[in-house]
Amino acid sequence: MLAADIPSGVIVPLIMFGVAVWLALIRWTYTDAKRRLRNPQLIRGATALAVLPLVGPAIYTILRPPEFLEDAYEREISIASSEKLISVLSELQHTQREIHASVKHLEQALHASRRRAAAQQAAGATTPPAGGRQQRPPSRGAG
Repeated sequence: MLAADIPSGVIVPLIMFGVAVWLALIRWTYTDAKRRLRNPQLIRGATALAVLPLVGPAIYTILRPPEFLEDAYEREISIASSEKLISVLSELQHTQREIHASVKHLEQALHASRRRAAAQQAAGATTPPAGGRQQRPPSRGAG
């Protein structure tokens, strides 16, 4: 198909549509580069590359970073908070072990104290009173 075969009323709108798409691709490349790149020179370079009709935005699309800056920041924050959580949980686990050991030690001390008290009570019941004679329990049948 030759240009002579295309009606003149179609060529101008077709060219205008092509220019609009070209400008839209330049704008899209600029906004996408701003969301993905930190360096202003790289943003300008990507936008300048987009000036090449159709080829520039295609090259940019192939070479652009895979993630947005917001996503990278969010991932970094997530990793940092996960590391902090692991640190706190590790600290908590260590503290729990210390508390468990302290409680176990206190329980052992309490049981030892109760055994001593029971032994002292038992020893006090079997020793004779100060008078030298052991008292007999009262008999039940007397009455």
